[in-house]
Amino acid sequence: MVRTLTLAIPDWPVVAVAPDREPVVVIDRGRVVAASAEARAHGVNVGDRRRMAVRACPTADVLERDPLAEVRAFEPLIAAITDAVVPRIEVDRPGELRFDMRGPTRRLGGEGGVVAAVAEAIAAHPSSTGVAIGVADGPTVSSVAAGRAVDAPLIVPMGGSPSFLAPLPIGCLHEVGLLSAETVDLFDRLGITTVGALAALEPGGVLARFGTEGSRAHRIATGLDDRPLAAVDPGSLPEFERRFDDPLTTVSPAVFAIREMASELVEQLSGSGLSCTSAVISAETEHSEWTERHWYRSEGFSAAALVDRGRWQLDSWAAGGGSITAGIVLVRLRVVGVRADVGRQDGFWGGITAADSAANRAVARLAAICGDESVRVPVTAGGRLPGERCSWVPASTADLDDSARGYPAPVWPGSVAHPTPTVVPVDAVLVEVLDRSGQPVSVSGRGEVNAEPAIVVIGGSRHQVVFWAGPWPLLERWWDQRHRRRMARLQVVLDDGRAHLLAVEQRCWSLMGSYD
Repeated sequence: MVRTLTLAIPDWPVVAVAPDREPVVVIDRGRVVAASAEARAHGVNVGDRRRMAVRACPTADVLERDPLAEVRAFEPLIAAITDAVVPRIEVDRPGELRFDMRGPTRRLGGEGGVVAAVAEAIAAHPSSTGVAIGVADGPTVSSVAAGRAVDAPLIVPMGGSPSFLAPLPIGCLHEVGLLSAETVDLFDRLGITTVGALAALEPGGVLARFGTEGSRAHRIATGLDDRPLAAVDPGSLPEFERRFDDPLTTVSPAVFAIREMASELVEQLSGSGLSCTSAVISAETEHSEWTERHWYRSEGFSAAALVDRGRWQLDSWAAGGGSITAGIVLVRLRVVGVRADVGRQDGFWGGITAADSAANRAVARLAAICGDESVRVPVTAGGRLPGERCSWVPASTADLDDSARGYPAPVWPGSVAHPTPTVVPVDAVLVEVLDRSGQPVSVSGRGEVNAEPAIVVIGGSRHQVVFWAGPWPLLERWWDQRHRRRMARLQVVLDDGRAHLLAVEQRCWSLMGSYD
């Protein structure tokens, strides 16, 4: 068991993009991922939908998450600690890092001295406000301790992990990535509401009922943190390197090289039944300028996840004023920590096919040639209208190996029931909806049509309405005079056999989508 210090800054996405503004809410794919103190005081919680957050705190600035800004803002804190305290740091994600206490403890006169040195090293940085520090046996328990260190650093005595964890709610294991939200909910329904209650169970029964996820959580609950910061001798693990004869003046070719190395690395480890949990990504310029970062992911890195970390690191390094004065001549990817690959049970129709892998490689080549922002892929998102249920993001920011990426998002309250239109126009298409006498059809404030729809005019072509359903009224952001929106939607089947979803807003009808 290695004594570990974890430094965490709660709601880092807010600190990184808007440190001096209140209230602020940061969202990702329609849900809240972080909120400032004032927004939380108004009732905004992580996981809320955007609509719920705005309703709870109408004055809040709602910002989209910016992963690259989070990495760039965290770099000064990492550099301050590596310069003053310890050179080897494990970065779990922007806003959280940890390191082995053994070396610094001997040099700085105990754990209290290390904590004081860390606080002093980052004190000059404005983004260090609200830093939480936890020290415990092993990285997982130290992360839990950091999450409970509200006003002062929390140091769990050596061997005291079980008594520290026992009274905590079982949800704290979800906060550090040990348990999924579904498993926590199952534990709660079974009456296992605290970590101590989980520790009291028989290990074999936990493994049989909850699998490897529950078994590892049980080990942590009993004080056996089985994830050291460097579990395997680095010399026995794969290391990949790419040198460039012509120095690279842009980051994109270096990211492409990292993608090739990451794919080879994951394939090599997979053949040995292993998954990479810790990796070091480094790069060097022609003038011997150097960047190196240690990245960790408890569930193991996919190739796409490693590429994401490499791109964040190189972009933040290149953006730092005066950090690079020459082209990049070397990139290196080194594995320093692995775990057994327990595998994943896909659905009957699930799994990644050879076509998926070929498409991923094609996307990677296009991104290297055209740039990250030029190649975009669709991801599911939240929304009540067909055009809001899918958004386009840069391919380099999406995990293309994630089989759940393209699954339908949950249906929002107020949206038209499935099936969803298969063709959604990019630009607004105005239509006319007329009754049998040729007069326009309108929808009242009570959601009632003034006459039965009989004719639809699309692009100058008149079609008879065979079947119709609705209308379904929709009122969004009623509390905001500037952004409020009121409309009604109507489904129609025309005499040409095609079905459409129409909407009327401010007495104008438009085509929302077609069921082709």
